Parts: sequence; structure tokens; C-alpha cells
Amino acid sequence: MIDVRSLRRLGTSMRDGLRGLRQAPLVFLMSVSTMAAGLLMLSAYLLVVQNMRTVLETAGADLTLVAFLTPGEPDEAVVADLAARFGGIDSVDSVTFVSRERALSRLREDLGSEATILEDMRENPLPASFEIQLIPEARTPEGVRRVASRLAEADGVDDVRYGEAWVEGYARVLRALEWIGAGFGGCLMLVLAVIVAGTVRLAVYARSDEIQIQRLVGAGGLFVRLPFYLEGALQGATGAGTALLLLWLAFSSALPSAGEAVQLLLGRAAPSFFGVTEIIALILLGAGLGVGGSVLSLVYIEESP
Repeated sequence: MIDVRSLRRLGTSMRDGLRGLRQAPLVFLMSVSTMAAGLLMLSAYLLVVQNMRTVLETAGADLTLVAFLTPGEPDEAVVADLAARFGGIDSVDSVTFVSRERALSRLREDLGSEATILEDMRENPLPASFEIQLIPEARTPEGVRRVASRLAEADGVDDVRYGEAWVEGYARVLRALEWIGAGFGGCLMLVLAVIVAGTVRLAVYARSDEIQIQRLVGAGGLFVRLPFYLEGALQGATGAGTALLLLWLAFSSALPSAGEAVQLLLGRAAPSFFGVTEIIALILLGAGLGVGGSVLSLVYIEESP
């Protein structure tokens, strides 16, 4: 059952919080602007990391391990045995045998008009191979290395390739960005919480007489603090919304002119903005920072007995 008295208290607290904003709009705008600037930097960083993760996921979906067989025409029994062995690895999704003739045909297709250079060859120099696709859960640098080592141990396999230098290098860059961002984000959120705390503290000083009257008539500590919590939450949510709007405008306007640079960085992965879930999470983060700053500034208000 809904407590009507509690709803009335909440409504009163919301009105008090909004009245405090109307009484000091300049302070509110300064706090929102500062939080928007900080959250804009944090959101831009998160957007870069999100798109870099998309690159790894796209590369993982296209990732193929190629196990080259020893030179020469492979025996059919050896091919069947290797196919069964590779297919039995728990992380393998599919196994495709590529004969020497098929490999040469692909090379001709890739060379196009320059395929005439192959006409003078007396014999096919390309080895037969197996192309192995992994399940999505195993498309990580560690998972790929584990499967590659299993493939290399098989008799008849001469070499295993999967573009390991690019995949592992890109993954290392992404991990470094995540660690740097964790430290940067933590420091930034602490600074923003302190800024909100200072803003709310100013509001507390401006309304000190009103707070004393509320205490004298028996108002509890939560009833006194709640308007300031709501005020801080509104500051944080407004700052986060402003930051996301600015970031979206910059993303939409800069993407056409920076298409070549983005393509170089992301490859075939199309750049994307935050989804609805990420947007809501960032706005809630801003509101949470606002409430946290309010808590810091109001710790001295004790609960009434």
C-alpha cells in the first residue's frame, strides 16, 4: 500500500529542491557546466573504447586459423584424420579443407589482371591447408593461441597462421586504454563529486535559517537533506545529458569529414554511438555523482533522535 504521507514528504522535498535552484540559478548553471565538461571527456573516452571493442569483435568474427600442411600432395587418409582431429577441438566451430588446386585458384582470383605471372610456373607451389573457424567464446587472443598450439602439434601440419601480431597488438592497446581510463575516470568522478559538494554546500549556507527552523519544528535529518540530494541528482543528470548531447553533435558532424581516418582505425567496423542502455547508464552515473556530492556536503547534518 502506498504511503500517502511519504509521497507528500517527497513532493515537498522536490519543491524545496527546485526552489533552491531558482534562488541560485547561476550557481546551478556553473555546476552543470563543469559536470558537463568532465562527463563529456569521460563519455568521449568510453565511446572510443566501445568502438575499439567493436573492431575486435568484428575481427574475431572474421578470424580464421589456417593450418598449412607439409609440402606435397596430402594423402586422403591423412586429410580425413586431420579433419576429424581438428573438428574434435572444443573451441572449433567449423573445419574446411583447401586443396592445393583450390589455393592456387584463389590466388589467381586475388591477383586479377596480374594473374598472368603464374602462367610460367611449372608446378603448384602452394600447400594444402585447413581453415578453422572458432566459436564466439574462443575468439580472444588467449583462446586463439590455445587452439593454434593444438593445431601445430598435429602430425602433417607445417605452420599455423591467424594474423596473431595484429590481433594481440590491438588487444594490448585496448587493455592499456581500459586501465588508463579506469584511473582517469575514477579521478574525474571524484573531482565532479567534490564540485557538486561545494555547490550544495553553498545552497546549504544560503538556506541555513530555513534549515534551523525545520530542525526546531522536529524535521528529521533525512527530510532536511532530501531536497539537497534531489538538487544534486538534478545537477548531475542535467550535466550528463548536456555532455551526451554535445558528444552526439560532435560525433554526427565530425564523422563525414573524418571518414578516412575512422576507416583506418576501425577497418570494416562501422563507428557507432551509444545505445539507449549506455545513455541511460551515463545519465544515472551523473545523477549518482550529484547525490554523492550532496552526501559529502551534508555529512554534518545529524539525524534527529
